[in-house]
Amino acid sequence: MNRNFILTTNAGKYVLRQVLSHSHYRRSSDLEFELSYLNYLRKAGFPYAVPSAIPTRTRKLFAKLRQRYFWLYKFIEGRVIEKLNESHFAQLTRMMGTYHQLIEKSRLDNEEPSLDLYGRHSTLKEIESYGLEILRKHRKTREDITFMEESARLIPLLHSLDEGPYSNLKRYPIHRDIIPENLIWQGPKLVGLLDFEHVSGTNEPTVKDIAVTLQSVCRDKKVKHRLDLKLATRFLQHYRKWHSLSKREVQLIPNLLVSGFIEDFAWTYWMLRNDPERATPDALKLCSRAALRSYEDREEITQALLSQG
Repeated sequence: MNRNFILTTNAGKYVLRQVLSHSHYRRSSDLEFELSYLNYLRKAGFPYAVPSAIPTRTRKLFAKLRQRYFWLYKFIEGRVIEKLNESHFAQLTRMMGTYHQLIEKSRLDNEEPSLDLYGRHSTLKEIESYGLEILRKHRKTREDITFMEESARLIPLLHSLDEGPYSNLKRYPIHRDIIPENLIWQGPKLVGLLDFEHVSGTNEPTVKDIAVTLQSVCRDKKVKHRLDLKLATRFLQHYRKWHSLSKREVQLIPNLLVSGFIEDFAWTYWMLRNDPERATPDALKLCSRAALRSYEDREEITQALLSQG
């Protein structure tokens, strides 16, 4: 969780970004890598706006104050469209395909080992940490009880995911959060991409980006914890116009959906504890049901997504 402050000046609007997340920025070099990553995208001709750090008076790209990092960039004009439809997919997939090609051609290296497949270790460690804190409580909230009950269902799922196919794919420092909240639109046109905080901490195959986006924009309208397979299939059809997608990558999507929803489950509990005004209590069960449903439907999802390959 980071904070953004909008600054309006005579010279225009700017965003002052306060870095709070210790999970993504354990050291200053993590932020340095993120800013160099953004600089690479601009120099490589990425045709969408991304945050661009404005140097301080001492020519540094960020400042440190009371154990917090701050950096400034020009405000990217536009708006967020919360619910994307298929008419938006053509632009979104074009942006993703272009982005993935640039990252695959780059030599960007965040020097992080690619050992935590499916984010299993980090997610299990986070869930275990929360569980121990809950057990030490004298009074448990409704959310605490829900977290413990649903965790017992989800942990075996995460343990059971087959690492074999995943371990053979090349991995890169990718965005990992290409969702509607991080897309900037001007009218009907996609113009920008925000929030690259994950790029310094993990390495994933580019299909991970696709799975995260499917989680967000291809939900069934009637059953929120179910993936709309027709919509997801059409999304992949659009993506293939701009970037290749192998059968092996498509076969990974169901497992990536399962691990992604479990990550969202842990994140939701963090939000309930640290930012309750913006958190949704029912989201714990929703994330758990989505993970369970994706696990149960893995074969169906795979066959549907491969049907148009």
